[in-house]
Amino acid sequence: MEPVLIILMALLCTVLPFILGQKYGLVRLVSPMHLVAYFCFFGFLLKVASHAFVPELAFYRRFVDNPWGHLLGVLYLSLFILLLCVGYRFGCTATSRADGITAARIVAGGLTRRGSLFALAFGVAAATILLILRTRGAGGFDLQTLSALNTAKQINVNADGVGATLAGIKTLFIVPKFAFVLLLANGIVTGSRRVLGQAGLLALLLVLIALMSGDRFELVELFIFGLATHMMLGGRFSGRALGLGGILLVLLGVVSGYMTQLRLGTGGTTGAVLHQIIGSTYFLDINAAIMVTDRVQPDQMLFGQSYIWWSFGWVPRAIWADKPAIDLGVFFKRDIMGMYTGGAFNVTGPGEAFINFGWAGLGVGFVLGWIYRKGEVALLSSIAAIRHGAFLLYPMLFYPFVQATLQSSLSAFIVGAVAQFMLLAVMICLFLRRYTIWISTRNRDRSQLYVT
Repeated sequence: MEPVLIILMALLCTVLPFILGQKYGLVRLVSPMHLVAYFCFFGFLLKVASHAFVPELAFYRRFVDNPWGHLLGVLYLSLFILLLCVGYRFGCTATSRADGITAARIVAGGLTRRGSLFALAFGVAAATILLILRTRGAGGFDLQTLSALNTAKQINVNADGVGATLAGIKTLFIVPKFAFVLLLANGIVTGSRRVLGQAGLLALLLVLIALMSGDRFELVELFIFGLATHMMLGGRFSGRALGLGGILLVLLGVVSGYMTQLRLGTGGTTGAVLHQIIGSTYFLDINAAIMVTDRVQPDQMLFGQSYIWWSFGWVPRAIWADKPAIDLGVFFKRDIMGMYTGGAFNVTGPGEAFINFGWAGLGVGFVLGWIYRKGEVALLSSIAAIRHGAFLLYPMLFYPFVQATLQSSLSAFIVGAVAQFMLLAVMICLFLRRYTIWISTRNRDRSQLYVT
């Protein structure tokens, strides 16, 4: 009976955000609440359902002996998600989805210097890949190098088990990613096969970048980039679009399996990938919730410190070799769980809140939900789209923000995001035409949009 109740709770926590996203989200299928639902499905529902049939797959069982420990974790994660939903709903105000789509299509159609953008994307990607290979001491780009990049994503590990992940260098990959979104958006609006072909070539480049980064979430990110761009422009799902999306998912799954093979040295089958998802702390993870509610003691609580670690994250590790990790996952693995083998556990947003404030961290869920809604409206409004092209920041920065606050930790996201924002702002100025707007007094309340 207990496993059934846990599964039903996980199902509720998955369905409720999806319903909110369907009713109030400004972008279909990829609003913040949709993303919460997807992360909850893979991190909560899928895992507890699997644990009910194969208990040894539960990652938390390696560390938690308390027979009631998993129930505390389930209760905490469920309440956090429910409060997140309440916060999102509390932040909802009347907003026009149609005006945002109209504005986004106008701006996307005004892309300029497409050839230069395409060349810049490949040039920056090539230079960044060469710089990574040089930093890692690789003699060339071959299968052995790929395996090494996927097996060990850290270098120069210090005495505390904290290593360099080359995050500063990898920030430059935002250039080809943004070029892909810009070209895809322009191709969707204009119907140009040439532009769509350029976007397709950049998609292949981004798959190569994922292989170089050794991060399978880069593949998830690529799919979200494409889906969000399609939806922000008012896209619908025809049979052709569904077929293409299915093919892309299969191809990305194959690449993800190959990356698993490179990392583990075993067959990269679908079962192996699924096994890694279930037996890990990926997504909005139930294991992390169980582990923190069981292990964190009052004297270990940070009382908000982890949310300001970004303040010293700007210093490169090449200058400050003993710089503390700004990703709370390192603290979680080393100080909370007592493992000093290097690397980190995904602490998740609920886990970070508990490590900082204990059960009072549930309030962070409400705040995050409110921020999700306000951020969504700020970026997808028609005025922000027309004047600044802000809707393009939704997949590039806001989706990673949602992902980080659900799966990872805040400070690790902020440091990279600020640098990425500066690059994105320059690219918007160089390649995107924006407009001024005038709204008549008579129609102002109707949010009718006039472009001049």
